[in-house]
Amino acid sequence: MGHEQSLRAGPAGAPNGRKHDDLPGVLDEAVAAGAKTLWLQLGSWHEDVAKEAEAAGLDVVMDRCVKIEHARFHGGLHLAGFDAGVISSKRQVLA
Repeated sequence: MGHEQSLRAGPAGAPNGRKHDDLPGVLDEAVAAGAKTLWLQLGSWHEDVAKEAEAAGLDVVMDRCVKIEHARFHGGLHLAGFDAGVISSKRQVLA
């Protein structure tokens, strides 16, 4: 579990990806683990799960990317995109 005690669910193919139909189970896991936040990655949206999570006292974030949100709040994202000009998790090789 991460620093902010959150469980993340992303679209199929993402490193911690879960399918839409799996999200109620993800909520159960989050509640059982004592998480404070349920973070659903880009492409993940489930109104019923969000309502249940909020009723259980969890903060809910849906359809958001951790990398994009981090960059947005720390000055690395502008209207035209990232400062680097490339959206990638790989470091740029400088020659």
